[in-house]
Amino acid sequence: MIKKSSIVLISLLYLIILANGCQTTSNSVAGSAVYSKSFKEYPDHGFNAKAYIQGMSKGGHGLLIWQDPSAELKKYNSANFVKFGDRLLPSQDRFSYEPFIKNLNGSFKNNLTTKQSTSGQSLRIEIAMVECNPGNRAARIFVGMGAGKVAGAAVCEVYEPEKSQPSIRIYARDTGAMSGADSISILNHIFSQVSFRIANTLNLRIGS
Repeated sequence: MIKKSSIVLISLLYLIILANGCQTTSNSVAGSAVYSKSFKEYPDHGFNAKAYIQGMSKGGHGLLIWQDPSAELKKYNSANFVKFGDRLLPSQDRFSYEPFIKNLNGSFKNNLTTKQSTSGQSLRIEIAMVECNPGNRAARIFVGMGAGKVAGAAVCEVYEPEKSQPSIRIYARDTGAMSGADSISILNHIFSQVSFRIANTLNLRIGS
């Protein structure tokens, strides 16, 4: 027979474990809030992907998303698309980022079905490239197994009228290791795919 003192001890241990679990959950939520800042708050060439994606949930292949639960984006039928440039990309002088940024912006606008408008009552959508790594073609050919792979990533934020903090934050990334293809072709393919995924995600969340 289990003694009454043992039952009391077990009950106390259960309450302690339960309390610790609640504390962990609370800290987790607080931690998510810390990192729900805009990509524009990062310094030039100092974007931190690991910090940015904290608190995000998987939204599809190679895509993470965070959305303010109070945001009512379905009531908006138009958006103003704002280009952001290359400020967040690492500094380097080996090649120009501009053609890839142009590809990203153009593909995104072509895939976004929301009507584009500069009205003050429209959403504001900002997209930025944060990774553009051509990898190493020789390593892809002669080493293989993922060596020298190409990588590209972009972030996108959606702002409701008169709000300074984003209602949606999206991080999308992809890689490629096709040995016979040149880095430029792979990067262009990656950013076409990344822009499509971001635009399609917004198409499902904006407007009626």
